[in-house]
Amino acid sequence: MTHVFRSFCFFLSLVLLSGMVRAQSVGYGDWQLHLPANRPLYLADAGDRIYVGTESSFYFLDKAQNTTHMLSRRDGLSDVNVAGLDYDPATKQTVVVYRNNNIDIIQPNGKVRNLNDVARKAISGTRNVNQVKVLGDRAYIATDFGLVVVNLTKLEIADTYSTIGANGAQVQTYSVTTAHDTLFVSTSEGLLRGRLSSSVNLLDYRNWTKMPAAGSRPRHILATLNGTVYAGSYPEGVVYAYAPRQNSPAGGTWLFAGYGGNLFKLRTIATGLLLLGENADVQLLSRGSDGSFSQTVLIPKSTAGIRTYDGLRADDGSYYIADYNLGFRHIVPGPAPTVELFQPNGPQGRLGFSILADSRSNTVDVFAGLYSDRYAPQGSGGAFYEYALGQWTNYTRQSLPSATDLPQLRDFVRGARTLDGSTLYIGSYGDGLVRWNGVGNYEVFDARNSILKNATTGPDDKTCYIGDLATAADGSIWLTNRHGLQQTSGLFRLDPSTSPPTLTSPTAFREGMQILDRLALDDNGFVWASVSRKTDGTSAAPGIIAVDPVSNQTKHFSSADGLPSNEVYDIVKDQTGDIWAATLLGVARLSGPGGAFLSEVSFLTPNVTRGEGAGFPALWNTAVRAMAVDGANRKWFGTDEGLWLFSADANEALLHFTTDNSPLPSNRIVDVAVNDRTGDVWVSTDGGVVSYRGSATITEGKPNCTKVSPNPVRPDYTGVVGVSGLANNALVKITDVAGHLVYATTATGGTLTWNMTDANGQRVRSGVYLVLSSDADGGNTCVSKVAVLSK
Repeated sequence: MTHVFRSFCFFLSLVLLSGMVRAQSVGYGDWQLHLPANRPLYLADAGDRIYVGTESSFYFLDKAQNTTHMLSRRDGLSDVNVAGLDYDPATKQTVVVYRNNNIDIIQPNGKVRNLNDVARKAISGTRNVNQVKVLGDRAYIATDFGLVVVNLTKLEIADTYSTIGANGAQVQTYSVTTAHDTLFVSTSEGLLRGRLSSSVNLLDYRNWTKMPAAGSRPRHILATLNGTVYAGSYPEGVVYAYAPRQNSPAGGTWLFAGYGGNLFKLRTIATGLLLLGENADVQLLSRGSDGSFSQTVLIPKSTAGIRTYDGLRADDGSYYIADYNLGFRHIVPGPAPTVELFQPNGPQGRLGFSILADSRSNTVDVFAGLYSDRYAPQGSGGAFYEYALGQWTNYTRQSLPSATDLPQLRDFVRGARTLDGSTLYIGSYGDGLVRWNGVGNYEVFDARNSILKNATTGPDDKTCYIGDLATAADGSIWLTNRHGLQQTSGLFRLDPSTSPPTLTSPTAFREGMQILDRLALDDNGFVWASVSRKTDGTSAAPGIIAVDPVSNQTKHFSSADGLPSNEVYDIVKDQTGDIWAATLLGVARLSGPGGAFLSEVSFLTPNVTRGEGAGFPALWNTAVRAMAVDGANRKWFGTDEGLWLFSADANEALLHFTTDNSPLPSNRIVDVAVNDRTGDVWVSTDGGVVSYRGSATITEGKPNCTKVSPNPVRPDYTGVVGVSGLANNALVKITDVAGHLVYATTATGGTLTWNMTDANGQRVRSGVYLVLSSDADGGNTCVSKVAVLSK
C-alpha cells in the first residue's frame, strides 16, 4: 500500500484546511428505542420532571424545557414494561416497578439502583403488579402474590406480606394506604389493616384485622385524605370514607362519600381526592369542616378523555392527565380549557411483523399486520409506520380513518420499494397488493381486478393472501400469493413501469408453488421461494423452490439437500450472491447459485471455527426467525434467544445481544433489516422495535469520507470514532500529521470504526490524526481528519 500512501501527500494540504464534522446524535454501537408512547398509564411528579409509564415505553417530561425524553437501558434502567411508579419527595427518589417484578430506584443524581430480589424469586401463580405507592419511607407494591415493602432509606426489600389472610392463607393485594399508625390493604379476602409498629410483626396473619366491607365489591382502590381512609369500589366507582368507632379496634363504619364512574384511581392532592376513571369527568372529592362531602367537576370527560388512568395537579392549578386513548396532556381547566399534548415521536403500535429498510430513499417501514406461525390470518386493520428524517409517520385507521386516504384493508405484512424508492408496494394478508405513493394516492390489486388468486375457489371468498415481496435488479417486483389452487403458481412478477402496473406469472410450476412464503432474488435472475411451513392439505413438502423464470426450470431443496430443517423462516442473498436460509434448526448457505439446477448442488451448514460455539454448526438446533446482511457481508440472525452478528461466512459469532446486555425489549426477534446507507440495524421484537448503529455501510458512487463522528473527540468519550463514505472494504491507514503510522485496518463495507488506540492497544495522544483510505487497487482515495482531545 506504499504507492497509495504516497498519493495522499498530494491531498494533505487540502485535508488540513477541511472543517470538522459534528457528532451524530446516535453513535456507533448505540441503540435507539422506537417504542409507542401513545397509551399512558402511570404518572409520577418528580419536581422538575414528570415520569410517564405507558403500555410499551417509559419517558419523562422536562417541565422547564417542555420536552420529552425516552428512557431505556441506555439510561441505566434495568428492564422494560413499566407496571407502576411513584415518587418519594423526602428522598427525591422515583420508584419504577416492571411487569416481571424487577424494581428500579431512580436517585436524585440520575443513577439507578436496581432491586431484583423479587424478580429472581420463584413465585407460583401470577406476578401482576396492581399498584405502587410511596407512603412515608416505604414503597408498597401491591401484587397478585402479596404486598412487597421496599425500604427507601436502606434501598432494600424490607418485607413481603403474602400469607396474611384467614388462618395464614395467601392473598392477592390490590391497593394500599396508611392513616396514623395503621396500614390498610385491599386484598382478595377483603379490607385488612395492621398496626405499623416495631413491636408488631405483620408477617403474622394474626396481627391483621379484617375490616367491615365497603360496599358489595371485594376489590377497592385506597387513598388517605386528612387522616381519613377512602375506598373506591372498583370498577363501579362508589367512594366510601371510613369512620372508626372509639374503643373498638375492629369496629367502624363506611360512609358514602361520592361517585366517580368506572374508577381507575384515587389520587390525593392538596385540595382533595382526584377521581380518575373510564368514561367519566375528572372530579374532585372534598370534605367540609361539617363532615359533609362534595364533588366538583374539574375537567369534563370531553376534554379529559374516556380512559383516564392517572392525573396530577400542578402548583398553578393546571393538571397533567394520562388518558389511554388521547395520550399524556397538560390541561388548564376553564370555560375554554387549553390542552397541550406531550408524546415522544414513535410508531403508533408496539408490534412490527416485518421491517423494510430502503437505503435509496433512506426510509424504514414497519408493517404492523400479522399472521400466525402456521399462516392463520389475524384480521387486524392494515397499518404501517414509516421512519424518515428522524421522524415517524403513522399510517393507520386511527390517524387516517377515511378510505380515501388509506385503504381499509387487513394485515399489512411486508413491503418492497421500486429502485428509486419513490413507490412502496405493500402486501396485505387478506386483501391483495397495494401500490402506495402517499396519502390518498394508492391502488389495490386483488383477484377481482388482476390475475392474483383468492385463497380458495369458494364463490364468496374475496380473501387474497400476499406473503412477501422483493425488488429485482431490473426494477420489477416479485411477490408470493398463497392460495389452494392446484397446478397454479403462487409466484407473480409485477412491472411497475407500465401504467397501470402489469402482473404476470411464470409458467413454471411444481408441487408447492401455490403456497409460497418468503422470497429472495439472486444475481442470475433466479427466484428463490420458501414453501409454506403448513402445506394446506397438499402433498408438497416444505423447503425451498428455485425458479428460473426464463427457462421455466424449477428445483426443490429440502433437508436432503443440506437444509437444517424443511421449515424455512427467511431467505436472503448476500453481497457475494450466495443464498442463505434461516430455518427452524439453524442456517445454511448455497454458494454459487448459478448452478442451482445441477443435481449435485446443495446447501451447506457453516461451522463455527472461532469464538463462541466453536466446533459446532452456526446456531445449531436454534430457530432462526429472520436474517439480514450488512455492508461488510456479515450476517445478522434473529432468534428466540436474542440477536446475533456473525462474520461473512458465519464461522465466527461477533456479537450476541439479549435483554441482559442491551436495550432489546425482548429476546424474541421477529424481524431484522439493515439500512445500508447508515449502517443502522433495525430489529423488531415481540416487545417493540429498536435500532442499533452498526459499523458497516455500502458506499454508492464516488467515496465521500468527510462524515466523521464524533469530531472532535472529547476527553471523556469512551466509544468509537466512525468514518463513513469510504470505498467499500477500503484499505485504511491512520497517521499523525507528521506521517507516523498509528493504525492500519480494513473498513467494514464503506465505514471505518476506530477506538482511538494504536497497534499496541494504547489510547493515542491528543492531536490531529489523518485517516487515509483507498480501494484494493489504490483508487477511490479519501482523506479524513480526526481531532482527539485529552484531559
